[in-house]
Amino acid sequence: MKVIYYAVIIILSYSISVDAQHLENKLHYSVDLYEGLDKDFYTESNFGVKNPIYSAFPVNSMLRYNRVDGLFIGYQEDKMDWNNSNFLNVENVDLHGLIGFSTALGNLQYSLGAEKSIGNDRKWWLIGGELYQTTSTEDYWRTGIFENSVTSFFTGFDYMDYQQSDGFGFYTMLKPLRNVELGLAYNNQTVSTLEQHTEFSIFSRYSDWRPNPAIDSQFDQIGLQNLTVGVTFNPYGIRSNSALQTTLSAKAELANIEGFNNDFRYNSYQAEAKSFLRLDKSTMLKWRVMAGSITGVAPDYKNFALGGIGSLRAFGYKMMKGNQMLLSNIELEFGSSRDHGNRWPDLSNTTISIFMDSGYSNYNSRLEMSDDPLGHYNISFGDLSHNVGMGLGLGFIKLEVAKPISGVGGQSVFWLRLNPTF
Repeated sequence: MKVIYYAVIIILSYSISVDAQHLENKLHYSVDLYEGLDKDFYTESNFGVKNPIYSAFPVNSMLRYNRVDGLFIGYQEDKMDWNNSNFLNVENVDLHGLIGFSTALGNLQYSLGAEKSIGNDRKWWLIGGELYQTTSTEDYWRTGIFENSVTSFFTGFDYMDYQQSDGFGFYTMLKPLRNVELGLAYNNQTVSTLEQHTEFSIFSRYSDWRPNPAIDSQFDQIGLQNLTVGVTFNPYGIRSNSALQTTLSAKAELANIEGFNNDFRYNSYQAEAKSFLRLDKSTMLKWRVMAGSITGVAPDYKNFALGGIGSLRAFGYKMMKGNQMLLSNIELEFGSSRDHGNRWPDLSNTTISIFMDSGYSNYNSRLEMSDDPLGHYNISFGDLSHNVGMGLGLGFIKLEVAKPISGVGGQSVFWLRLNPTF
């Protein structure tokens, strides 16, 4: 079995070189700021994925390694790409999906779907659907799946938690304006607890494999129907030479709808704002703010959790949990000037940064009996925990140190990242 696991080293090394070349080519056509193992991950304001309703369906990769799947190898064609493919000679119909094998679970996993884009000169409407049976995670926004696979395989640190998702759904997206995306998705699925199935890592002596948690303290399997509604303003990130670029995303996951046969009845609301301010041709100020609120009672795996990678870097992993959440990450980065005339700084090579993370999450019992996500939302500035830190970026590798300055449960830490935090 270990022969299979060692084979992933060659595959990961090849994928790293392909991704790096993809990003190098892309820099000549757009204003991407970063190198990173997960390509476009975090370059736009969509909670770590390409749009808010994308996460209504399992977020996955055809090559991954984690403590539940072990090594997973498959083939994938991604959805919601607005492609111009012609299936069976029908114009603008695109097939998408994933099929592959999990070595630790010993099963075949899949997601199969199709979509149709509508529009002549500019595609403005997309409709599609998907059928799936696969491992999924709610932690896609913390760290890229490829980055997490590298840390899991080599060090045994797996920063995501996983569930089994079996179901189907439909979605539609609209682009009424070039800088506005609207989305709606319906999902009907059965979600089940998965146990840890491997403890293998290259440097196993230093491993810290966490048990994969149950989806809820009372249930190991639930039925879930929901609608996900999402909107993004300026979804393509930094594409112009203006000094300030801001993207806004919001989504609502609605499971408390009459007629839905759900084991849990809740509505979850999240919003994110991400701003990039160019101070000069080599200096940029970045700021991300995320907020969330859940009304009703959600299963444990749907609640918010802050702490650790991708959120509060000097605090324990997911140490702050609850049905309300507020997170702020602010970072000042110093890079170099671009050679090809673009006024945005080049942050894809050597950079120096200083940052501060602030956030809080807890359970608010009044939200459990409410339909108003804002009426009982009561996080104040005094509730927030804070940490500060410095970073050194070397291409897609970033070294960071962080130290808590207020709050309980923090400690000075060192991070080696293969993606930007946001």
